[in-house]
Amino acid sequence: MFPETWCLAVRFNADDSTNLLNDTDTPFTVIPNTKEYWCADPFLFEKDGTLYAFFEVLDYSKRKGLLGYRTVSENGFGNINIIYEDECHLSFPFIYEENGEIYMVPESSKSNTLFRLKCKRFPDVWEKEKVLLEDEVVDTVIFDKDNVRYYVSQRVDSEKLYNRLDVFYDDNGELKEIEGNPQKLDSCTARGAGKVFSFDGGLIRPSQDCGTSYGEKLNFNKIIRLDKSCYKEKLIKTVNCSDIKLDADNNFDGIHTYNKLGNVEIIDLRIPSSFSIRNTIGAVNKILK
Repeated sequence: MFPETWCLAVRFNADDSTNLLNDTDTPFTVIPNTKEYWCADPFLFEKDGTLYAFFEVLDYSKRKGLLGYRTVSENGFGNINIIYEDECHLSFPFIYEENGEIYMVPESSKSNTLFRLKCKRFPDVWEKEKVLLEDEVVDTVIFDKDNVRYYVSQRVDSEKLYNRLDVFYDDNGELKEIEGNPQKLDSCTARGAGKVFSFDGGLIRPSQDCGTSYGEKLNFNKIIRLDKSCYKEKLIKTVNCSDIKLDADNNFDGIHTYNKLGNVEIIDLRIPSSFSIRNTIGAVNKILK
């Protein structure tokens, strides 16, 4: 009856060198939710001069996450459009382009698989193309280093849900583990929070701080070493929700996703729990089913 909810916020900077590591003073613009949905886990993608945000859409009536998008610009935001629904909850739609094709690897741990979607008609027609891994992993981030494609993820631990960091690599289309998984056991820095990006000559991996509560803070970790035998990183900055400047009152109490594309940054913010009649109706319908 009193669900946790999230919303998105975006910031357009003067150039692509600005980010939360060097600027927490310039405000973000809060993107409002709708009566039917709230949104989280945003990723940015640009095509044909139009900027899109892809994200988890929590449908109150269905009580699960779907995948959706809306256009984003300094002049406003488009409508929320649903692009993919599965039997299980979906979130964290990691989107990328390769050899002229557009792919998405969402968090699909409830199905005990990590699968990939392929775009058949951008931006709204997608189909499941390939199962990458038969395992229960969450918030997978993909990037290349030294001509190797890595998948930084987190196996779900039944005792501590947010404390692992596991790394895989692509070996001719098959995902294999690097030596020594899990690479980290730390609920304050392990769970992924967005795409790896370059800054000040290094690679930065955003992560969630779930030490006290899920998605409470945002971390930026510099990757020190990554190969098929080892992963090491160093925490360089933690950002609290209260550190974020907004164009509205900052009554939020959590932040757990950060992504940037060029001069644009996007985050999600946790809204304190409150009563929702739509959520309650959805819960009753789910119980009756």
